[in-house]
Amino acid sequence: MFSIIKFLIKILLFSSIISCGNNTNKSREISKSFLPKASGENNEMLIVMDSATFQRDVGRSLVNTYGSFLSGLPQPEKKFDLRYIRPRSFNSILKHAKNIVVAFTLDGRGIDSDILRKNFNENSLKRMKNDTSLYYFTRRDQYAKGQVILYLFGKSEKLLLRKIETNKHLILKYFEDEVKKRVRNDIFRRQEDNIVSKIYEDHSVKIKIPLGYDLAKNLPDSEGNFFWLRQLEPDSEKNIFVYYEDFNDNEWVDFISVLKIREKVSKKFLTDSENKKVFMTLQDVFPIEYKDIIFKNKRGVEAIGLWKLSDLSAGGPFKSYTLYDEKKNRAYYIEGYVFAPGQKKRNLMQEINSILNTFEI
Repeated sequence: MFSIIKFLIKILLFSSIISCGNNTNKSREISKSFLPKASGENNEMLIVMDSATFQRDVGRSLVNTYGSFLSGLPQPEKKFDLRYIRPRSFNSILKHAKNIVVAFTLDGRGIDSDILRKNFNENSLKRMKNDTSLYYFTRRDQYAKGQVILYLFGKSEKLLLRKIETNKHLILKYFEDEVKKRVRNDIFRRQEDNIVSKIYEDHSVKIKIPLGYDLAKNLPDSEGNFFWLRQLEPDSEKNIFVYYEDFNDNEWVDFISVLKIREKVSKKFLTDSENKKVFMTLQDVFPIEYKDIIFKNKRGVEAIGLWKLSDLSAGGPFKSYTLYDEKKNRAYYIEGYVFAPGQKKRNLMQEINSILNTFEI
């Protein structure tokens, strides 16, 4: 947490003294209200740097940081879809991308390095050279609304590489947080307010529900302590379900208990309507990934992995939280899963994750 705070403080300090663009460009700065909207998908990213540096360690480090594979998906999918752009090709259309990383060194040679350095005035370049603790700054809405740009720099490739490798979790989180924010803004623009109210009335919990979801099953306290939300599309479906029960020991929230409660819920509530012997279970192709968490001041366990039907007719990714409320002596299991055969699942699971994170006891 402390390193993240330092990261943000440095952004503010350096942004206050750095001048991005030459004085002529600055004097012609367009009001943000007239900027076009950023284009492309939420997870698309441009990496702008000279080709020689991109082909060496600095470029590989950035690709490994932003192009690493996500866990918990049935097919290989990367955190960001990367596209390399040479500075001389970084035209007005490409500058409208939502996520951009610009990397350069002060000792770089060649036309592309010169192009990048010319975006900064002498004072800025001098500050970069003399203060080696500085290696980044950010710009928001520089060329388009809804855009974020991260500038990475160093006196040499060796120094820049060291900074990237040491702080890769921070420079990755910066863009991941932006993606989460965009997804939230997109899916919660309109909500199913009637269902939200019904769930609170019957279960005393809060959760945001995007427009288009149905309350597929609702069993209040006396009937089952369970509700199931579902959005059906022609080629996919997204699901959220919540189960809870009274429990007097918070040791209930451990890895083994998560498996037991998941099987209990699926066999009881998530069976095939035409064949009750077919139910949801967990795949063992890849191990389920667990970690202890604090979710809105509640101790819990996060799990990600793959689910399947017991007859192997369907499957997909899921994410769950198992939480314990000490005041109520009650344990909650909340899960989101998708079924989208033949499709990529990353974006769907990002929506699921946004919904799960609105859950409140």
